[in-house]
Amino acid sequence: MRKMKKIVLVGLLSLVAASPVSADWFFGAKTGPMIVDAGSGVSDPVNTGVVIGYDVGLVVADVAVEAEFTTTTGDGKFLGDNLEVDSQALYLAFRTGGPFYFKAKGGFANTEISSVTGKNSETGASYGIGLGFGIGIAQLELELTTVEEDLAFLSVGVQF
Repeated sequence: MRKMKKIVLVGLLSLVAASPVSADWFFGAKTGPMIVDAGSGVSDPVNTGVVIGYDVGLVVADVAVEAEFTTTTGDGKFLGDNLEVDSQALYLAFRTGGPFYFKAKGGFANTEISSVTGKNSETGASYGIGLGFGIGIAQLELELTTVEEDLAFLSVGVQF
């Protein structure tokens, strides 16, 4: 987990060093269920998080580097005990042009799942798709992100 945090920090700092501070930076918040595929007896926790990103921008579409951090704000249940998920991720995201747009992203995520059976931490590839709508300076997005093999994050978010 510390290694992932260092990777995210180095990536963000390199963006700062390589470009002047401008409107290309964006910040956002998101929330939704962290869908756990572990059979019956599981209720999904609700996660809330922040997104920090930098738009590289292209003529036809936008490419961005995004760092995402989420934590459980509504406990799920596994075998009658609380189930919590924390995640940190770094993505390369692609958005089509226009006020209505499609989004695809891929990168790496680190997750820590805590339940009655203990803590499990994994780092691996993560990818997602979404739809968005721009309203003035804000963008509303609906995303489905596969965080790891048995874990997906269905989120609604806003970014500025």
